[in-house]
Amino acid sequence: MSNLYEDYREIDNFPNKLDFLIELVQSAPRRVFLTKSGKVQAIVISPRDYEDLWNIEFERDMKRGDEEEERGEVHSSETVMRDIEEIIRRHREPQQ
Repeated sequence: MSNLYEDYREIDNFPNKLDFLIELVQSAPRRVFLTKSGKVQAIVISPRDYEDLWNIEFERDMKRGDEEEERGEVHSSETVMRDIEEIIRRHREPQQ
């Protein structure tokens, strides 16, 4: 996603021009910022750019998970479920 072009377009200029907007993001690596009164309301990207972002985020999350595991901060699903059941049990007990 490097070397992206950026376009800023007023939303009011796009009624009934969805095909043009799609062509913009598919014609080159590009983000189209849709604005209203100068404030960004939405950003449109191509499916490929979305996939790239998804992969970057996934890889970052996996690395973070590996680092948490190395520090012993990861808990098994069994441990988590046991803790949740304990919290629910305590919450259901009458308060004294």
